[in-house]
Amino acid sequence: METESFPLSAARTGDRLRLVALDRTGIQSRLMGMGLMPGVEFEVVACAADGAVIIALNGDRFGIGAEMARGVRVVRIAAPPRREHKSLSQRKRSMNGTTQRPSVRLRDAAIGSRLRVAGYEPTARAYKRKLLAMGLTPGVEFTITRHAPLGDPTQIEVRGFSLSLRKDEADALQVELIEGGAS
Repeated sequence: METESFPLSAARTGDRLRLVALDRTGIQSRLMGMGLMPGVEFEVVACAADGAVIIALNGDRFGIGAEMARGVRVVRIAAPPRREHKSLSQRKRSMNGTTQRPSVRLRDAAIGSRLRVAGYEPTARAYKRKLLAMGLTPGVEFTITRHAPLGDPTQIEVRGFSLSLRKDEADALQVELIEGGAS
């Protein structure tokens, strides 16, 4: 259900939008640096009376001032069915309140253990995009194939590829143990 384009400053909270054009040349490089370019879809998280907005794009939130938002042309798109977002602790509990999957640190899991990515540490924003680009998306399963002698790096096999993760990258992942154990 695409409609006629309008400025981002006229959007409403909760709108799912697709960027169609950047009207002002002075804002293009700044917005493209945030990942906002024609064709990108995002959600409006909050709107101010003056036209400033906060948007959610790829798990990140950006504030866009009213003047800049007036130079961004968007269209409304049909919203996908909303999924209920559960916290990690809610996902780990079954109906009777018991833990389904134990949470472990990647560096503590034994070689040969199968793990699942449950999420990312909130303080690890710098590594989140890198981990996503490597295919470590929530729900993906992987196997630990090797720990270096001093524990850094850890080698894993994910989606048929072998990856090495440094301690900081490994600590940025929240993982659940599927099978195997702690070393």
